[in-house]
Amino acid sequence: MKKNQKHPKPVIGTNALLKLEKALNTPDFRDARIYILTDTNTLNCCLPVLESVVIRSREAEIIELPAGEESKDLELCKGVWLSLLELGAGRDSVLINLGGGTITDIGGFAASTYMRGIRFFNVPTSLMGMADAAMGGKTGLDLDAHKNMIGSFAIPEGVFIYPAFLESLPQEEIRSGFAEIIKYALIADEDLWKKIISKNCLEIKNWVPLLNKSAEIKMSVVAMDPEETGLRKVLNFGHTIGHAIETLSRRKDKKPISHGEAVAIGIICESYLSYKMLNLPEALLGEISDIVLEQFPWKAIPGNAGALLPLLRSDKKNENGALCFTLIAGFGQVMINQQCPESWITESLEFYKGLKP
Repeated sequence: MKKNQKHPKPVIGTNALLKLEKALNTPDFRDARIYILTDTNTLNCCLPVLESVVIRSREAEIIELPAGEESKDLELCKGVWLSLLELGAGRDSVLINLGGGTITDIGGFAASTYMRGIRFFNVPTSLMGMADAAMGGKTGLDLDAHKNMIGSFAIPEGVFIYPAFLESLPQEEIRSGFAEIIKYALIADEDLWKKIISKNCLEIKNWVPLLNKSAEIKMSVVAMDPEETGLRKVLNFGHTIGHAIETLSRRKDKKPISHGEAVAIGIICESYLSYKMLNLPEALLGEISDIVLEQFPWKAIPGNAGALLPLLRSDKKNENGALCFTLIAGFGQVMINQQCPESWITESLEFYKGLKP
């Protein structure tokens, strides 16, 4: 991360791609060679839209990865580096990451480390990317299915969010990204919670207000703690258990639980821990569980607590050998670094299993 570099305010709305075109024609980027990192899905669905608006993108070299979380892999990142090298990318080049959270994660990491860092823009195409992954300067690769164990803090030159890209997504992708919006409501904004509990995420047509609020919450936190030394850990609510479930599912299941589905389960489990440790009202625990399960149909957790605990012990957010969680006492009442007994973690998983219809 460049010293004193500020995070750009995400551009959200129908004019986002026009704003990207304008940015690429400023003196800072006018003479830069452009490269676009995409995957097999966005290559077909989103790249033509980008090229129809962003004229300079038509001159870009395209680097394509397979779609899916499996692309967040060191060997595939090496392939991105080699492609940049073979295509003549220099330190003054620009990489546009066009895709979901996987593409912005690996693309940001590849850009931040190629030739000790080249500039990049994020153009997220999934709800997960728009609501969370493309903003904030975190990049990451998975290590042997462990989520985001390799990464860097690297600030994009800009984040351009064009909600119309969501129209090409299957329903399960929309649902997956909605988990992050639920998280933001619980950690920061009861009014946002009231807005989303009355809606089915698959029926929302105008995402701009929810994306604006998500960006506002995330970027206000990031501005105060850009490298997650303290406050930024509030954004991890639901993710500690969620990441462990996602990792275990990728190891065991033919059709793994998605990131959003795993975070949704994590939100319920960590709300239960919040009830045990921070006296989160039992009525609110029930409301959270009901609302999450309305959006995310109940799914069996692969394995048991004995299989999940080793993954939780290796979580990078732990301190001094203790399992640490971000928990809530109520809306906007967030406590970080909460050390939790393993027996209560097991209870939280049993609580979720007991919600099976």
